[in-house]
Amino acid sequence: MSARPSRNAIVAILGTPDRTEGSLDDPRTREEGGVRFNERWIYTHLRHDPAGAAMRAVYWMRYDFRGTAVRNSEAESWRPDTALIEAAMKRAGRLPPLDPSNNPALAPTNDYRPASDLKDAGLGGGFQEASAKPADLTPARSVTQIPGPNSPQG
Repeated sequence: MSARPSRNAIVAILGTPDRTEGSLDDPRTREEGGVRFNERWIYTHLRHDPAGAAMRAVYWMRYDFRGTAVRNSEAESWRPDTALIEAAMKRAGRLPPLDPSNNPALAPTNDYRPASDLKDAGLGGGFQEASAKPADLTPARSVTQIPGPNSPQG
């Protein structure tokens, strides 16, 4: 097992970040609080942070974890933290496999599988059930006809 937490382990604990700055392939490096990085993940609404913090920044240099800092409000300054590292090191580096009961396999077939069920085959869809009923969509019977060049009136 690596001495540093993986990206997957951090996502498994905290979820995806609220905001990212930089990227995995960004050639520009920055430094903040003595940590050099090219990507920073910012979490601003944490509910289950290992340190109990409301906000967290996670620093990366490509795939390598570089450090993390926490604070409880915008008014506070960032302070280094090790609780996330300790929590991540207890986890496997990979995300858990998908639960088959939530993601059942489909039987192989060459038949067409519609993405949704058509509720009104007579109209072919196109109306919202809450705002319109099929009877509301039938055209009025008294339609004014405009005489054309070949009509008896024109």
